[in-house]
Amino acid sequence: MVLEQKILDAKVDRRKRVTLLVSSFLAVSLLCAGLIYYISNRPTEQLEQPVLNNITQSHDITINTVTDTPEPSQTIDEDQLRGSYIEALSDYEGNIKPELNNIDLARWDPMRSSQLNVLENEALTKFSSANYAEALGAIEASTQLAQTIITDSQLAFAGAMDSARKAYDADNYDEAKFQVTQAQILNKDSVDAVALSTKIDKLPEILALAEKIHTARVENQYEKELKLIKEMIKLAPKRGLTAERRQGLVNIITNKHFKSYIAQSYQAIKQADIAKAKQKISAAKKIFPKRLEIQSVETAIQGLEKEQRIATYQQAAQTAMAADSWPEAKRQLELVLKEHVADKSIQESLNTANQIIAFNSEFDHHIANPYRLSNKQLSSSVNTKIAEAKTLATVSPSLAQKADALSLLVEKMNQKIPVEVTSDNQTHILVRGLGVVGVTQSKTIQLPPGRYSFEGKRKGYKSKLLDVLISYDDTSYQVDIICDEPI
Repeated sequence: MVLEQKILDAKVDRRKRVTLLVSSFLAVSLLCAGLIYYISNRPTEQLEQPVLNNITQSHDITINTVTDTPEPSQTIDEDQLRGSYIEALSDYEGNIKPELNNIDLARWDPMRSSQLNVLENEALTKFSSANYAEALGAIEASTQLAQTIITDSQLAFAGAMDSARKAYDADNYDEAKFQVTQAQILNKDSVDAVALSTKIDKLPEILALAEKIHTARVENQYEKELKLIKEMIKLAPKRGLTAERRQGLVNIITNKHFKSYIAQSYQAIKQADIAKAKQKISAAKKIFPKRLEIQSVETAIQGLEKEQRIATYQQAAQTAMAADSWPEAKRQLELVLKEHVADKSIQESLNTANQIIAFNSEFDHHIANPYRLSNKQLSSSVNTKIAEAKTLATVSPSLAQKADALSLLVEKMNQKIPVEVTSDNQTHILVRGLGVVGVTQSKTIQLPPGRYSFEGKRKGYKSKLLDVLISYDDTSYQVDIICDEPI
């Protein structure tokens, strides 16, 4: 904008000089015209020589005046030079200068920066003084120098960027920082230089982190090293060795964790802690689900579970037997045998449980139906069972009590109870299935406890049937039967 203002000022100054020149020319022309008019009106003989002299002088003035005014061909040349300058200046300002401004030239090459400033000022000065030829030469020299500077800066920029990258790859922070700074001086708008500078600025942090990684590696602190490497990958993703080491550490740590989980599982099994053992083996399976160690531990866990189940069943069986609860004892003992078929002691206990349960069942049945025990054959069989059951009295007090109760019941059922039969001495009486009482006023017979049907008959009267139950707890019983209802 300053240069354009200067050009406008130069144009105004030039118009002023042209106006002054034209005014001077008109003044001289008027003066010459006045002299000619004066001479033409004087006598010829008197004025011939003076007039000639005056004309000569006037001619000289005219020549001098014309000489000061640019000839048409010279004006065209000046206009062409002026147009060429303006065109060259426009190209310089529009195309060369923006590229040049992208260089911090004063810092990079102060000498050529100064030379370029001199040429630019000279071009402006010459143009301002209407010295278009020299102004054009100066702006062309500026263009040539600027182009040389741009070319050199581009080469220098490429070299600085290459050196900065190599220094960065070599972890040489100072050299990398210096070179990238040079590159940014040579190309202030370079996106690549800014990106590289950002990476280089992280280098001290990267190097410090690399040192920590090295220390952790030497000390075999695998988890810490892996954590630091993950930080490094976030900070500098393209450090290939770090990524490779990361995978190696992952393998080491996973194997370490796997072995630790296996060991902890076995330790938990040793402590009979199934829940913890399963938890640890589950964690190990997430790492290496198909490793043989998994199957071995799971087999050991299954063995422990079996042992614990057997122990649980046995404990429950012992508790049930102690409580004289033999159906529950049987259930628990059967569960033990499912787990441990060859256990002879458990089989013997189960046999005992089955015997007690069978005796209890049979005795309960007889106690619930006591009057059947009046049968001699049945009562004999029951007595045999009672004798067998008494051998188990020490393990089942309830069975012993039941056997005693049944034994007493058998005894009572085999004792005869006196039964007094009373009638009208006209009714014929019999006990169905047992015998005849006959016609009687009163008669006492001996009958074992039980159910009996007494039947009375009399001619001309309806028969009468009387069902009675003679209890084993009765000491005597009376039956009164009379047929007194005519037909």
